[in-house]
Amino acid sequence: KGAGYEQWAKIFNLKQMAQTINYLTENKLLAYEDLEKKAKDITDNFNQLSTEIKATEKRMAEIAILKTHIINYAKTRNVYTSYRKTKKKKKFYEDHTTDLLLHKAAKTAFNELGMKNLPTVKTLQSEYADLITQKKKAYGLYRTTKKEMQEVLTAKANIDRLLQSETPDKEKEKPLEQR
Repeated sequence: KGAGYEQWAKIFNLKQMAQTINYLTENKLLAYEDLEKKAKDITDNFNQLSTEIKATEKRMAEIAILKTHIINYAKTRNVYTSYRKTKKKKKFYEDHTTDLLLHKAAKTAFNELGMKNLPTVKTLQSEYADLITQKKKAYGLYRTTKKEMQEVLTAKANIDRLLQSETPDKEKEKPLEQR
């Protein structure tokens, strides 16, 4: 590290601080309390959007699995009914193992979900389409909010660093409780 590095670092810091001051002025965040509140609010908003998106994605995954089980159940119902009626169960099971296992898996899934009346595939597709729309809208807000949050947190970090560097050295040496 030479004198050139230190000079470059000072120029970079000055440019960064100028950008921070411009950002704070443009967004009317000239009081530190306002900056803190904005940082907290935007972070809370970002976390809320993130939670909403995760919940939407979880429901979409549940619908996809449920839809698969409903379709498998419908396709294998006749095979299962025939299996229950046949006298040669072992031979029938050997011939139709895949269908019978799919049917059993679907019934197990419905029982685990406590479902007595199954929704139609059309209803699930409609709900899935609505969820996709919600997710796209939330992702748009998410990206915008994330960018804004990064700007605010960067500005706050720069101001915190500036305020920290202005603290007299004797203050920095004292334990936090004594300040």
